[in-house]
Amino acid sequence: MNATSGSPVTTVVVGVDGSLDSAAAVGWVVTFAAVVDAHVVAVHALGLLEHERSDPDHHRLIGMLHDWTRGLDGLPAEHVERRLVPGSPGSSILQMAEAVGADLVVVGTRGEGARGHTLLGSTSLELAERCPCPLVIVPRTWPSQSP
Repeated sequence: MNATSGSPVTTVVVGVDGSLDSAAAVGWVVTFAAVVDAHVVAVHALGLLEHERSDPDHHRLIGMLHDWTRGLDGLPAEHVERRLVPGSPGSSILQMAEAVGADLVVVGTRGEGARGHTLLGSTSLELAERCPCPLVIVPRTWPSQSP
């Protein structure tokens, strides 16, 4: 349910980065979106290191984004978007959530750059503090659970 209007969830933004935690988030979104018939926008943040001179149109990253979100192919094509967004992961996901009027944001617990033994990564923590809509943080072990 959209917290402000009481309407059902129709648009979900999912953050992806190729990590195992991100894959769990995509798996959760596929199951959830199929049940509620939601539109899904998969977002990968284009960080400073991903602006490659040899690939200015990001063909390699677009291919990687499709690989990381292959599970979304089981949803109706008109319900799925994949976007590369410039900026840090947290700001890119927040920007996209606001731009598409997301009713829900979904991320894994920790991303590709995770260090140490923290339970949540910096992006998950940032989103927990700043997300304009409900947030689901999916643990890496999700496939053994259900939404």
